[in-house]
Amino acid sequence: MKKWLVSLLSAGMAAAVLSGCALFPDEEETLAPPLKAPSAVTYTTTKAEVGEIVDSVSMSGTFIAPVTYDLSFGTRSGYLSELNVKPGDEVKEGQVLARLDSEELELQVAQQELTLQRAQIAYRMAKNASGSGSDAAQLAWIDVESAQLNLDQSKKELEKLTIYAPIDGVVSYITATTIGEYIQGRTTAVRVVDPTELQVQCTGEDAGQFSLGNEVVLTYNRLDYAGHVVMTTLEKPDDVQVEGAFVRVALDEEMAEDNLTLLGKSLKVKLIREKKTDAILVPRNTVSSYGGESYVLVLEDGVKKERPVEVGIKTSSTVEIVEGLEAGEEVIIK
Repeated sequence: MKKWLVSLLSAGMAAAVLSGCALFPDEEETLAPPLKAPSAVTYTTTKAEVGEIVDSVSMSGTFIAPVTYDLSFGTRSGYLSELNVKPGDEVKEGQVLARLDSEELELQVAQQELTLQRAQIAYRMAKNASGSGSDAAQLAWIDVESAQLNLDQSKKELEKLTIYAPIDGVVSYITATTIGEYIQGRTTAVRVVDPTELQVQCTGEDAGQFSLGNEVVLTYNRLDYAGHVVMTTLEKPDDVQVEGAFVRVALDEEMAEDNLTLLGKSLKVKLIREKKTDAILVPRNTVSSYGGESYVLVLEDGVKKERPVEVGIKTSSTVEIVEGLEAGEEVIIK
């Protein structure tokens, strides 16, 4: 009886176990993630083009009159009594421009004129009394000569107190000293220039790139004019006083404005060192240099390739490719 009951319980538990397993779903097979295609690499490119490139250097310049007279009272100092002109005035040769107070010297001249007259009268009296060959007449003549010398010297000194216009020209500067104020000798009181000839002067380090005879382009009020270099620091005459490196340019054609108006105005001076009209050009930021060689990255059938090139003229934005690249090829912009 007991054996039969044990067998029955065992069979029931086995059935229960088998039926319990049927309650769980079958485990699903793990699937592999789908493959993702890599993103396509894109480049910013530009095409090599044929065009004009110019190698140039530009400087700011100023219109000047090369014939200039800085006028002073020489070694004489004194109180300014006359200043008859102002900047921009046209003057004639010999015109009185300025004077120092000369009252004392004028009195001296007047006294010496009287002394000369006295000596001349004494000479005539001595000559009439004892003849021109007498000792008395000769001594009187010496007094005449001495008085004349003193008078001539005083008149020369009086002339030094006056500034005259040396040419027909234009006043470009006058001293800041006013009437009645003291002015030192050798101080420029008036500057007179000849406006019939006009030049352009540039100063600065880039002036050393200009050579005598170089043709240049002058740009003033958006108009271009031709000119050429007539003076550099190396060819500067001794009488030209300019501090530092400079270059002077003469105009080869008439300006739209008159010379007097242009004096002191600023303009741009451009020296063209080299120019090509049918060069292969690429942007400067597409060219790399290392190891003494230059390279560009080109796009061939969608593939980036490095290619050595020979470069020519360079500007701030463009490079000429002399060899290694054809017009129309795509280069990668970095």
